[in-house]
Amino acid sequence: MFTRFIKNLLFPYNRALSFIALFIFVPQLSFSQFDELQSRGLWIIRESLITSEQIDSALMYAYKSDFNKVFVQVRGRGDAFYQSSIVVKNPNIADDFDPLHYAVQLGHSLGLEVHAWMNSYILWSGKKPPNNDKHIYLRHPEWTEANHHSKMDWRIDLSTPQSPQWEGIYLAPTHPEVNPYLRTVYAEVINNYDVDGIHLDYIRYQDDFYGYNPEGRDDFDEIYGIDPLDIARGIISTRFGWEESFVDSMHNAWNQFRADKISELVSWIKSDIDSSGKEILLSAAVKPNISKAQTRWYQDWQFWIKTNLVDFVIPMNYYKEIKYFNQDIQLMKTVLSSFELDKVVMGVATYNQDAQSAADKVLLTRLNGFNGVCVFSYDSHKNNLDWFIPVLDALGHSFSD
Repeated sequence: MFTRFIKNLLFPYNRALSFIALFIFVPQLSFSQFDELQSRGLWIIRESLITSEQIDSALMYAYKSDFNKVFVQVRGRGDAFYQSSIVVKNPNIADDFDPLHYAVQLGHSLGLEVHAWMNSYILWSGKKPPNNDKHIYLRHPEWTEANHHSKMDWRIDLSTPQSPQWEGIYLAPTHPEVNPYLRTVYAEVINNYDVDGIHLDYIRYQDDFYGYNPEGRDDFDEIYGIDPLDIARGIISTRFGWEESFVDSMHNAWNQFRADKISELVSWIKSDIDSSGKEILLSAAVKPNISKAQTRWYQDWQFWIKTNLVDFVIPMNYYKEIKYFNQDIQLMKTVLSSFELDKVVMGVATYNQDAQSAADKVLLTRLNGFNGVCVFSYDSHKNNLDWFIPVLDALGHSFSD
């Protein structure tokens, strides 16, 4: 395996650079020191969970490929791939079929951990509104996000092209009714299903210029006597007579206010898991740059793992270029304690690169001492599963000459 690894990296030239980088960043490398990965995860997107036959194919593949965790996406765009009295069911699923229940039963029979992968704040991204008038997008437009120009997400014309960076309609974490609502959504799955884990996704803002829902702004104004829009517009500035220390404190307070709303929901879900008496792990898919995650998306995942709000995080380290993939790994190793690093399972993409490049990133993750990898996703090559062979090889074997 080691000989083949060298050959793969030495040709072409960019693989040679990658191989050199491994030894630059891991100078004490000894391949005999590699341990078996504790977590070998596979994300399975909701489109592969509509029928029992699709679930059979996905989970049997995970079992045969020696994955031990599957993350099945049962909440995508404000809908449910399970039986719910709160959330509308995805219209493509038969009325008498419960994908989550079926996946849990089959997964456990195969010895797999089954984690309910649930999108949090993203609500809709279609080119027209939902057909079901009970969908939360239509029932509570006032709950949706607003940007620093005060434009509410529900006012977006979905039929017109959006910017490439636009992800969709979001619920507003700052609206006082949103987190309590989402708490009930998660609690329903916690209480009604024998899942091994709850996996949070889109547990963040869409970008740093969001968070300006009117109700959320009012809450901040009530505490600090300042409208956050005045901060965004530069009115709270030394140019208008404010002390520099006050300006800085208001910027910090507003950023912390937004971050605290995300952490509040995580904390509530963790509390509800603990109260349930069930052994359910809580995890989150997070932005891979630990610094930008906090300052741009207000996703303070270091705080979550440091304070045991989550059992582990999966940084979505989806870069095609290995140097960028490695940069975020090195930043994590610089910032996080060994206790915190043990709670990191590295996310590796398969949709945007060739199989050997993805395998290289799995190997680089292991070289840097991480004990878990999660692959995104089964669906990217489910019609050609042989594509994954180099990735599985990197996941499942220790190195030897």
